[in-house]
Amino acid sequence: MTGKTHFVVGANTAWAAFLFLPQDLWFIVLPVIGGVAALLADLDNRHATIHQWTKGLLRLFLIDRVRHRSLFHSLIIIPVVVFVSTFLYPVHAMAPIVFTLGYISHPFIDGFNPQGCEYLYPWGKNFRLIPKFLCFDTGGLVDQMIFGLGSVGIVLFLLVYSGLMQISIG
Repeated sequence: MTGKTHFVVGANTAWAAFLFLPQDLWFIVLPVIGGVAALLADLDNRHATIHQWTKGLLRLFLIDRVRHRSLFHSLIIIPVVVFVSTFLYPVHAMAPIVFTLGYISHPFIDGFNPQGCEYLYPWGKNFRLIPKFLCFDTGGLVDQMIFGLGSVGIVLFLLVYSGLMQISIG
């Protein structure tokens, strides 16, 4: 998927906050937290936007030596993501959950790409979540449709946040 698709899917994880807490002033930061977290899994892709933004820092940690869709797309990284997300608790009580869900959304939707992901890194085998003939390429029609649906989800989130639209859960 493209970076913009990952961002809007990750930003939509902010909807999880509505399931747990009443809306407050800081809800507006949650889509940004989820969106940025969704981009972080591509730290291993030197062509990704997030890599370009952090290139100096990444060189210090030699992260750019990791194969794309390996360590940062694997199950082994999730405890690290959960730990790092706890530092966002002072920003908002739901920030750690939205951050974690946003991050996880990235390798999840990449699992629908023909190349798959190394979910069981360091094993080195790529896995797809559906048969290869059903997979879709980065930047293709399905990617664009997911981006469009994710964008609608963010607009709805902002309408609900602003009070212009009401929803009822339960």
